[in-house]
Amino acid sequence: MNTIAVSIFIVYLVSVAIIAYYGAKRTKTIADFVAASGQLGFWTYCSLMLGSVFSGMTLIGVAGLGFTTGWANLWERVIGPPFAIAFGTILIGYKLFPMRKRLTILTMQDFLAFRFNDPKVLRAIAGLISAITCFVYLIGQYTAIGVVSEVVLGIPYWIGATIAAVIVIGYVLTGGMFSTAWTTFLQSILMLLGIFVTVPIIVSWIGGFTALNEGLTAIPLLQIELGKTSSFMFAEYLNKPFAPINVPLAGWAYNITLFGITVPLGLMVAPHIVNNVLTFKDVRYARWGPLVLYVVGVAGILLTSVAGMAARVAWAEGLITIPSMSIGGIEVRWSDMAYPTIAKVALPYGLFALLLPTILAGVMSTTDRLILTAANNVSYDIVKNVLKPDLSDNAIRWISRIVVVVVGLGSFIVALNPQPMLAWFIWSALALMANCFFWPILGGIYWKKMNKQAARWSMIVGFAVTIITFALFGKTVWLFKIPLYSAFPGFIASSIVAITLSTILRERTVCKVTA
Repeated sequence: MNTIAVSIFIVYLVSVAIIAYYGAKRTKTIADFVAASGQLGFWTYCSLMLGSVFSGMTLIGVAGLGFTTGWANLWERVIGPPFAIAFGTILIGYKLFPMRKRLTILTMQDFLAFRFNDPKVLRAIAGLISAITCFVYLIGQYTAIGVVSEVVLGIPYWIGATIAAVIVIGYVLTGGMFSTAWTTFLQSILMLLGIFVTVPIIVSWIGGFTALNEGLTAIPLLQIELGKTSSFMFAEYLNKPFAPINVPLAGWAYNITLFGITVPLGLMVAPHIVNNVLTFKDVRYARWGPLVLYVVGVAGILLTSVAGMAARVAWAEGLITIPSMSIGGIEVRWSDMAYPTIAKVALPYGLFALLLPTILAGVMSTTDRLILTAANNVSYDIVKNVLKPDLSDNAIRWISRIVVVVVGLGSFIVALNPQPMLAWFIWSALALMANCFFWPILGGIYWKKMNKQAARWSMIVGFAVTIITFALFGKTVWLFKIPLYSAFPGFIASSIVAITLSTILRERTVCKVTA
């Protein structure tokens, strides 16, 4: 364990603690705790959105995906998270802004309750599903910090994950949305600087961008010298935009169902993202904010994936060895270790020591938002608005704090036995989000015929079909010998239910969504 790395780590933690303290002092009401009372400024809002999607998945999972499939999943970087947060601000935030002001909407469930005149049942269904999806999403975040802590600091995986859990749970408990937003501002800056500074140095270390692409082309032959087959881990498709239709993960049909539907639509309607668009204080932010979010988001994700590709080339050329980690009987070797491993060799030590707080910032900026969203789902949406409307704000905050601890620690315990590839945890959570919330939210905003029964049953059917499909078929379903991501049947099922019930039923809604 190196003193410099530990010192940087401690300075980062102290800085987060100080900011969280002032956020806690700013929090006076339940509206402050849940949505910062809609008072976030332009750059705080942009950093909150970027921090909510740039996570352990981006810094570890996207780099791992780049290591595994090269350019074949380029579409995930272009139409994935950046598209979701940019168009989420335009399509959802801009439309909900006047309604939020008029009806005091604090959460996604508030909107659904008002839009469909269903303050109890629909709110409870949405709140419960939202809490579950946030829980699943959280598991991947702890996995990321555990992996990086072992590589950078040399401390065991479980200790690194524990540190992240304790810190995030602590400041979410005290300050709610203000602490979350203000700490995320620091974390987003640190995270983006880390990516923009380290990745160009890593690419330069392997010979530059041209050498990177030449190396990807040569990998099938280089792998043979390493005792692997020429087709090992999608090697023949690393320098192509996608693989043939019959190839899982890298094939173009799989790309469409995973990176064309699940990731962008799932993130756009993800509860923690939709709740974010209820926090900015000026509707003009919905005009320039999306441009900032998309440009910065695409640049950050592309660079991170390039780091993974550079690690694949360096590994094939014998320049690095990807270490193994045995976690809960699962060996994490190839993908999730790519970025920190090549950084350790390619970067000057001072920069490498900054990698841990960079990735910790990415993890915590998403983790705190997810924990807060799950806590609000239970305390504000279900307990206060469904079960006990007369409960005081103070009681709600205490219930929320209990849920913060339960969700934070529960997902941490599950993370002690992670997936071999981090990305699968995140994608499964996004599958549930897309299949449960796309039609109630986007349909509720833009389609007058969308009604209460359609919203209820599209969520229930989407959730059930998605869970059953993953349980029966795992990550991939085959249709006429074509591999598709397992979220696809659930999306089709929820769409059929939403469209059918909206077409055949007529119901009066309580409010009109206007821009």
